[in-house]
Amino acid sequence: MEGKDWLLGVAPPGEAEKPEPDEIQAFHIPGNCFIKLEVGTWHAGPYFTHDLVNFYNLELSDTNVVDHQTCNLAQDFGVEFEIKEPKPA
Repeated sequence: MEGKDWLLGVAPPGEAEKPEPDEIQAFHIPGNCFIKLEVGTWHAGPYFTHDLVNFYNLELSDTNVVDHQTCNLAQDFGVEFEIKEPKPA
């Protein structure tokens, strides 16, 4: 991670395979820490503004087989999100 920050969109765990668009939040993650998502948390990312970032992702060997649903927000809900960095105070 080398101190390079990154962004992640998340929505709370739920019974549905797709998130509710109004429940999606984006977070700016400092590049010197790890995060743990609750089981079932919908997420999109990581997203980077740097040209290259070394990234760690710990998951089960079969995660992309047993726990992966693709959701195209534009196609499924007619919405798109743009994550903007807050302006410094």
